[in-house]
Amino acid sequence: MRNSCCARASSLAAESLPEDAPPPGHLRPLLSRMANDFRDKAPLSAAGAAKVILDGVRSGDWRILVGKDAGRLDEAVRAKPNQAYDYARLFSQIAASASNTASTD
Repeated sequence: MRNSCCARASSLAAESLPEDAPPPGHLRPLLSRMANDFRDKAPLSAAGAAKVILDGVRSGDWRILVGKDAGRLDEAVRAKPNQAYDYARLFSQIAASASNTASTD
């Protein structure tokens, strides 16, 4: 049963990838590395995020933003709420803001 599920998943993945994409077997190490980097290189640990959230709840905050990226997203949405669902524009603005902040840090 497991082998047939894995074979079907590989088949579906292959069908949905562009023709010039690397084979799914080549993507697996990249995705694994990205997942590990997300976990290991995060600017805030899960425990740190939980502390921010719990402290916010205890103090009665009605908005709790965890991390600089959440703050940037909040600022971008508040600055231009009508564009909040134009994701390409919103995230390009956030990326530009992040690179400007990084260059001044």
